[in-house]
Amino acid sequence: MPEAARKALQPHITPNRNPIPQERPIPVPKRRTLTLFESILYPTMICSVVLFGGITVSKHNEAYNIMRDTALITQETNTIAKENEELKYEIAQLSSPERIYAIAEKLGMQFNENNVKVID
Repeated sequence: MPEAARKALQPHITPNRNPIPQERPIPVPKRRTLTLFESILYPTMICSVVLFGGITVSKHNEAYNIMRDTALITQETNTIAKENEELKYEIAQLSSPERIYAIAEKLGMQFNENNVKVID
């Protein structure tokens, strides 16, 4: 086929003057600035949350210390109460009439009912 016939059969293609397509610039969103109210509000809220957390932890620690001290005092009280009970039992044993009579007999004393006075 001659050259002229071949060109006639091919579709007409126009040469592209700009082979690389141009990229459109991507729109950059405008950065929103904080208002005066927001610039005061946000740090205030953050400080409030941190302060509230600190106070909460401090109060829990204080309550724990008070409970620990209370437990120690209760333990001391129970120990002293037990010791008092033991001492009362010992007093009751030492002041029993049979013991006193036995010690008096060892010392050579005799029981005389005329000299005994009962005090209520």
